[in-house]
Amino acid sequence: MQIFTDKNVDITAATAVSIGKFDGVHRGHIALLDELKHVASKKGLKTLVLTFSPHPMAFFTGKHFPTILEPAEKLEIIRNLGIDYYVEYTFDAKFAQTEPEAFLRNILHDKLKGQAMVIAQDYRFGKMGKGNADLARKVGDELGIAVSAIPHILHDGHKIGSEYLRKLITEKNFTLISELCGRDFCVSGIVGSGAQNGRKMGFPTANIKPHPDKILPPNSVYATTTIIDKIAYKSITNIGFRPTVDLTNDVATLETHILGLDDNLYGKKISVIFDKWMRDERKFASFDELSAELARNCTQREIM
Repeated sequence: MQIFTDKNVDITAATAVSIGKFDGVHRGHIALLDELKHVASKKGLKTLVLTFSPHPMAFFTGKHFPTILEPAEKLEIIRNLGIDYYVEYTFDAKFAQTEPEAFLRNILHDKLKGQAMVIAQDYRFGKMGKGNADLARKVGDELGIAVSAIPHILHDGHKIGSEYLRKLITEKNFTLISELCGRDFCVSGIVGSGAQNGRKMGFPTANIKPHPDKILPPNSVYATTTIIDKIAYKSITNIGFRPTVDLTNDVATLETHILGLDDNLYGKKISVIFDKWMRDERKFASFDELSAELARNCTQREIM
């Protein structure tokens, strides 16, 4: 897969293009990309995914907008789906002011060599979201771009989309997230040093700093599975402020105790898969009380 991460795009082959934020790369996205590959194969075109950085919501609100997938995760998933070109186009003030017709002519047709376009049926594009499937078909007829708009996939009456997945993350419904994405919800990072409080209580933890754009589940203790060097270990993970051991901490941390493993993991990349919510984070009266609760949590996790 050839990758472009700004506006300096050099596409040499005629393409079929799908456009979107692709946050979560869920079953709806998979259906879209399956149709993209089908159209491309039928017309002898290369496949191209056009996405944006920063996330349009971050640009328009001026606020940090965490995403379901960090950029490297999204790119790797799309790579594994067999896409030929991946374009992460810079979403800036100039691009936000691009009229829909200009986007279709100057970017999709001229720059991306698009001869086919596959989008969700309600996808909006261009300045103020004025572009839609009907406009794309009208301009596409003039430019020789075949436009396909596919319906959304529903689950229990809900449109499978990034907004719905965000809701499920806040609800800690990891089973349904896995079903709708075809993969587990996971947070990865490099293990760094901590205050060693867990080790002093007999529960050493691997502390990771997730990608700053990665959305995290609510502060709680979770049953997790930690992947280290492609080996899976049962674990329990705390996301929160560690109120029992650090009254001054105002930044949420992610700490994982890996059952049956006490290796030196500093500097190693690990991935923490979220399986199930166990309990809310809370302040204990003493380290002994916290230690007893952690022992109970580990026993519960062991039999899951």
